[in-house]
Amino acid sequence: MYLYTIFYCITEMRKILLAVSISAIALSIQAEIITRDKVSAENIDKMAGSLYQYEAPAQPLTPAPKGFKPFYLTHFGRHGSRFLDNASNYDRPYNTLKEADNAGKLTDFGKDVLRRVEIIRAEAQDRAGDLTPKGMQQHRDIARRMVENYPELFTKDKTIVARSTTSHRVLVSEYSALMQIVRMRPYIRLDYNSSNYDEPYMYTEDKAVSSHKRKASAAVSEFNKRHTNPERLMKALFNDPSYITNQNGRDQSGSLYSALYDLASNAQGSDPGVDLNDVFTYDEWYDLFLMNNMRWYSQGGNTPLTDNVVQYGHCATLQNFIDCADAAINGNGVGANLRYGHEVTLMSFFSLLDLNESGYSTDDLEDVANHWAAYNIAHMGGNVQWIFFRDRKGNIIVKFLLNEEEATLPDSVPFYKDAKGNERRPFYRWDDVRAYYMAKISYWEDYKAKEAEVKKQ
Repeated sequence: MYLYTIFYCITEMRKILLAVSISAIALSIQAEIITRDKVSAENIDKMAGSLYQYEAPAQPLTPAPKGFKPFYLTHFGRHGSRFLDNASNYDRPYNTLKEADNAGKLTDFGKDVLRRVEIIRAEAQDRAGDLTPKGMQQHRDIARRMVENYPELFTKDKTIVARSTTSHRVLVSEYSALMQIVRMRPYIRLDYNSSNYDEPYMYTEDKAVSSHKRKASAAVSEFNKRHTNPERLMKALFNDPSYITNQNGRDQSGSLYSALYDLASNAQGSDPGVDLNDVFTYDEWYDLFLMNNMRWYSQGGNTPLTDNVVQYGHCATLQNFIDCADAAINGNGVGANLRYGHEVTLMSFFSLLDLNESGYSTDDLEDVANHWAAYNIAHMGGNVQWIFFRDRKGNIIVKFLLNEEEATLPDSVPFYKDAKGNERRPFYRWDDVRAYYMAKISYWEDYKAKEAEVKKQ
């Protein structure tokens, strides 16, 4: 009886541990969505949407099934945190507030906001669009974790291939990552470049999606009107709110409202010593996030408003991932392909990949942020990684990392099952993954061919 009790307890403990393990995986796979009523001081940085700065992954990675060893990694990453990409992003709100101050139109709160805007602007002087020190560190840390998690890919007999767009902040992101790899593996072979030659799969969008993207503009414009409510803030900033609503004969309140949002959102990516988090109420933060999010969803998401095709604009990126993986599988000696680019590529690329439901489709714009949030997808430093594993029999499986957290494909792609028939999340058979994505590329080619035929008629 005593032995039976011990056996029973051990069995039950194993069940508990298995449940905990599955729960941990589920938590890492399902990224948090912040609804309006959940915005708080603790998560307000995420309301920056695409300007949210990169955070280290919180969940441990699932070990590969027994017998499988990593042999290849392929990646695309957005540049890290940067200063706003144009000096006018700093100058316009500063000049507006400064002129109002000179005219005696600012409240005490408005004067304090001007003081902080001036500090933020001074930090960014002559640095518009540049990668910040935090942005450099983000890419050093991402590269460090690659080497630590998969040391087998960074050995003397492997080559690391890296490409970036010609943008200065992207190039510095690439070099920050490579310098970290070299620090850890000084003997590593690097093949790196930044050239317009690689632009077709690194940045350029298929022109065939352009006309479809324009179809969403009217709906997005109406959406933005519903969520632009600067009145409270203008009363808090100006002792005479009519000053800003009739400045030089025009209402400038909306443009100042959005400009301050950009400054407040982006300040987290550098170290100005001040922030603007208290400028907006939580409701206002959420509305501003919704507009930032809608911009990217309408231009890169999978929605009937754009005929559910804009995500195919970066099929060339997907094809490059597949081609590079095939070459590595066939023994070209490459341990990793690293690509560094912009959110304009990543937003639609993620929708195309449909990781963690990033291919979510709706024409209900008010519901988008409940499923598709830029702070979970392609914020500053955002990246996708495919990790490949092989066993002695030559079987190949792959898992996906979305911002270094394990991610899943739609249910139509089955998880890998081991010899005993056990499902091994979050791993997939490469053959299944390749077929799934090649079908998407084929669909897009057929779609374009049919469109071309219609235009001829």
